[in-house]
Amino acid sequence: MNSTSKNFEKVERKIAPLKNELLSLAEDLIAIPTVNPPGRNYSECAEFLAGTLKEIGFEAKIIKVPDELLPSLAPHGEGLPRPIVLASLTKGGKTPELHFNGHYDVVPATGSWSTDPFEPVVKDGKLYGRGSSDMKGGIASMIIAARALIESEVDFNGTISFSLTPDEETDGFAGSGFINQRRMVKADYCIIAEPSGVENVFNAHKGSLWLEITALGKTAHGSTPWLGVNAFEKILKIARAIDEELKPRLAKKVSKFQTTSPGGNTATIMLGGIVRGGTSVNTVPERCSFTVDRRFIPEESIDEVKGEIFDLLQKLQDQDEELKIETKILTETDSCYTSLDSPLCMAVVESVAEVTNKKPSVTMCMGSLDMRYFVNAGVSTISYGPGNMQMAHVENECVSIEDLMTSAKVYALATLKLLSMQKD
Repeated sequence: MNSTSKNFEKVERKIAPLKNELLSLAEDLIAIPTVNPPGRNYSECAEFLAGTLKEIGFEAKIIKVPDELLPSLAPHGEGLPRPIVLASLTKGGKTPELHFNGHYDVVPATGSWSTDPFEPVVKDGKLYGRGSSDMKGGIASMIIAARALIESEVDFNGTISFSLTPDEETDGFAGSGFINQRRMVKADYCIIAEPSGVENVFNAHKGSLWLEITALGKTAHGSTPWLGVNAFEKILKIARAIDEELKPRLAKKVSKFQTTSPGGNTATIMLGGIVRGGTSVNTVPERCSFTVDRRFIPEESIDEVKGEIFDLLQKLQDQDEELKIETKILTETDSCYTSLDSPLCMAVVESVAEVTNKKPSVTMCMGSLDMRYFVNAGVSTISYGPGNMQMAHVENECVSIEDLMTSAKVYALATLKLLSMQKD
């Protein structure tokens, strides 16, 4: 038996009796309703997390996004504070450094819940509550893994660090984006506790471009429509062109990265998430708009994605002198990936296989994650955590308690593999 395996046996024996503590920690986090937008109760949650990390032996601090940056980085945040928890613990040398990241904000609890979403309930081996799967359960598993590593007194060489951030649910500019833009994380490796499923690892995710397209017309009375220019009819022309010309081309763009959902590794475009236009039944509409949600694969660039749409719009305008178009980019996020043969990806995949006795799948997340901020900052990053994406943002959100324990074990074993005192 090699040294990593021997050390993991010690850590695993320490994790097992911490099951109640893990569950209690997850429950305490869920009970703090960090709903975003706008981002309420962030300070309470950050203080709780920083205090918890200090109690188990980490040096921890809370930094805040400067007030003057809130309008641009958190435009839907009503000026509320954006605190970020940073913590670290070093044993032996400072490097290598393994960084654990999690976002503590949650989406609003809409829908018909069978229980209060912020009063966690344990039933049939599952923990119910908003954030249980996405991703306060994962944060709890990470912290318990770190506690077990410390209390078992196993040897490792390097630094374990944490960033617990707000605003992932609104693009993360005032969370993981803020700390990476300012190079506050200088780790070699990063694991993000997104709900990948305990037998799956995300080593990539899609990028996204959201924009609003508006057709401009000329108003007229409904009884004399020929005197106006109907913006609704013009927007139909734009939507039809995207559907008939662009969408078929995108369907042929298939990523080398697989997804958990069949067909999820293609480029996609979705129209009409929000549609606006018209003021009354008997008035020719002078403005009409719809939104575009374009999801692109790592093999595409954001400039290519923009070019396809804007070139098509220009073509339509060249063909129709009455067609006037305004476009507004709502948000854009990069795609990213970490190589399968990277030390981090191999260590996590091996750890999942050893803990679960099953070879995990390695897939691309079809949504966008904070992972991009770390990858763009030069940090090798994957996402792995309890729960699954199908449970994120839904009513009666829940996570398996056994999955919380499994994830804690995987985090601990991956840490030992990456921060081993000696090479086996």
